[in-house]
Amino acid sequence: SAYSQTASKQTQIKTALIGYLRSNGTLPCPNKTKPPDGTNPATCNTAAQAYGAVPWGALGLPKDTAQDGWGNLFTYRVANGLAPIARNWTSKTTAATTFDISLVSTPTSGLTIMQGDGIIAPTPITTNAVVVILSAGKNGYGANTILGILNSPPPGINSDEVQNATPGTTTFVMRPYTEATGAKNGPFDDLVTYMLPQDLLQPLLSEQTIAACKSYCTASCTKPGFAGSVATPYCTGPNTPISAANASPCISSGNPYPTCTGAYKPALCKVTTTPIPIGNPFPSCSQ
Repeated sequence: SAYSQTASKQTQIKTALIGYLRSNGTLPCPNKTKPPDGTNPATCNTAAQAYGAVPWGALGLPKDTAQDGWGNLFTYRVANGLAPIARNWTSKTTAATTFDISLVSTPTSGLTIMQGDGIIAPTPITTNAVVVILSAGKNGYGANTILGILNSPPPGINSDEVQNATPGTTTFVMRPYTEATGAKNGPFDDLVTYMLPQDLLQPLLSEQTIAACKSYCTASCTKPGFAGSVATPYCTGPNTPISAANASPCISSGNPYPTCTGAYKPALCKVTTTPIPIGNPFPSCSQ
């Protein structure tokens, strides 16, 4: 029953993360308060900051949903922090590392998920996970309680559980339950689930919360009757941060975008390679 409850709550948390992304254009940071209060910190740009408790309040979930079947808090790890993490899913203002729609088809490096069976050493099944939601299982080793007390760490013989319980880790292990001390890397009862870029973004594409035709623009567009081409890949609109892909903001009638002076519409500025970050409120590619 405890395992079934845990798996169900992990599914609820994943659904809530998609909803948070839909509303905010980012994922929330892990809760780090002692005792945990379910809030969402403003930033989590380091590996240590990006490993903590599920921010149940920020996700609109009841507190007990952030607790596994044994009453311990789930660990929530988001793919921010040190190399090899290549994208920051909790920010849409850091142009060099902000995630975007292109990760659906060409995901960059993120968290590594290893699969083991207790007989041979675990091997990688993906290096592109964005989110991990971890239950420390029945033994509760390394988990936080609702009071903010850190349980005892896994013993050294449970080396796969030690890997999962290491704060800021970029690698997590999935394995079948076993209490056998002779199993490869020791006894194991953690429950690990994860989300890839496709898991987060494809539901938003399918429901057209994100319009695919508004997600890409060319690096330059030629205006009929206008000498030369414009090197601005898209217009971000007023009060929207300019990403590294922009050569300049739309500020003159020479720039062929609907938010600029002039009637030219970017009919030629459609699907190619430069993605607009998720959450950009003024994408200007035509339908």
